[in-house]
Amino acid sequence: MTDPSAALVLSAATVLVNSMATDAWQATKDLFARVFGRAGDDDGAVIRAQLDRGAAQIARADDRERLERIRQVLVGSWQLELETLLRDHPEAEAELRAALAEIAPQQAGQSWQQTNIARDHGTTYAAQGGNVNHYTLHQNQVPVAPDPSGEPR
Repeated sequence: MTDPSAALVLSAATVLVNSMATDAWQATKDLFARVFGRAGDDDGAVIRAQLDRGAAQIARADDRERLERIRQVLVGSWQLELETLLRDHPEAEAELRAALAEIAPQQAGQSWQQTNIARDHGTTYAAQGGNVNHYTLHQNQVPVAPDPSGEPR
């Protein structure tokens, strides 16, 4: 898969899963079912059932750690589904891009929160909203939490 297509697939899978617990879920589900349904042989009923199953798993998550694990697994699963879709039906790429463009305004008012922790001289790479942030904790360096007032320390 080419880099632009890989980025599209990751973005689409992430948007899809992040929409599952929002007011935009029904519209997002309809758009993705339409993309899959037009490229495949069925009417999208199988995809709708898979999407509903994922949304139900997110709704049942009883703590933040479980919720994040479910989201992570679902994003990976939908990445594979979307990769297969684009491999088998390259013409679906334009429709997938159009669906994402339609969803973007619905998600404009959303705020995201992400917690990434690097321990024992580890490195964390985090992506959110298209931005990649890189944090490294060096030996003998004490991590400093950001000042809630926004003022630099």
